[in-house]
Amino acid sequence: MRLETLDDMLPYCLENIPRRSLAVIKPEDDHTLKALSLVKEKGVADPILIGNEKLIRGILAEIGDNPDNYQIIDMDDYKEATMKAIQMIHEKKAELIMKGTVDTKDLMKLIVARDAGMRTDRVMSKFDFMENPGYHKLFSLSDSALNPKPDVKMKKLIIENALDVLHSMGIEKPKVAVLAAAEEVNPKLQESTDAYELKKMYENGEFSPCILEGPISIDLALDPESAKIKKYPSPVGGDADLLICPDLVSGNMMGKGMLLTGAKDAGIIVGAKVPIVLTSRAASVEDKFRSILLGVIASWRK
Repeated sequence: MRLETLDDMLPYCLENIPRRSLAVIKPEDDHTLKALSLVKEKGVADPILIGNEKLIRGILAEIGDNPDNYQIIDMDDYKEATMKAIQMIHEKKAELIMKGTVDTKDLMKLIVARDAGMRTDRVMSKFDFMENPGYHKLFSLSDSALNPKPDVKMKKLIIENALDVLHSMGIEKPKVAVLAAAEEVNPKLQESTDAYELKKMYENGEFSPCILEGPISIDLALDPESAKIKKYPSPVGGDADLLICPDLVSGNMMGKGMLLTGAKDAGIIVGAKVPIVLTSRAASVEDKFRSILLGVIASWRK
């Protein structure tokens, strides 16, 4: 099944992925619990709720769900709740983690700690999967949240993180656009020379299956007409599956700018021992639901 819209993630999960166990840290708001109620109802995942049990039960009752249908672990302190979720991952009692009302910086500080055992040989990075009404297919964006100024080595790891997720979706050879201001190499712009080096790595066979182009401007990456007018020779032109942003600020601004113009998004942290569903505390139920589905997809390896 090919994913044409973000809504296709639900049938994709149901058709391809066994029901997963999801450890949720401090799910103490109605948006998070409504999203978790939905994934449980649809049969995608079994949420394990770690937080203030009295508060969680009260909110579940308010939204019309039965608290007795959930495993709830009563822990009021966010540090204890986070460490419990990590413990459940190591004990294989959960297969992915979700952030509830914890501050992102507080959660990630505990996740990345060396003694937490959540690190891998990869860097952790944010992966956003987006549906934009002005583009002909779904595409992804990285890294918009974790790595402020990634160097070439880190960008290579960020790309590999994203390729892992795209491969898990059945996209066998994703088209990767390493973004810069223009397609010509400019020694005065670090993102341009980084993109050039990554292209050389790709040509040397240093990436898992993909087609990588860089440096490439955003219009050439996403607009087929621009690629046609400029006679851009790469198959990535106007058809990118993955946008690699120069730094956190550009990625964050690009992602939020697209959301303001009608795009839809699902976002997770990849590169850790398991995917981490990480959304804004102000995110809608639909945003959280889509992000859980993305985390479920990323957690599954045949």
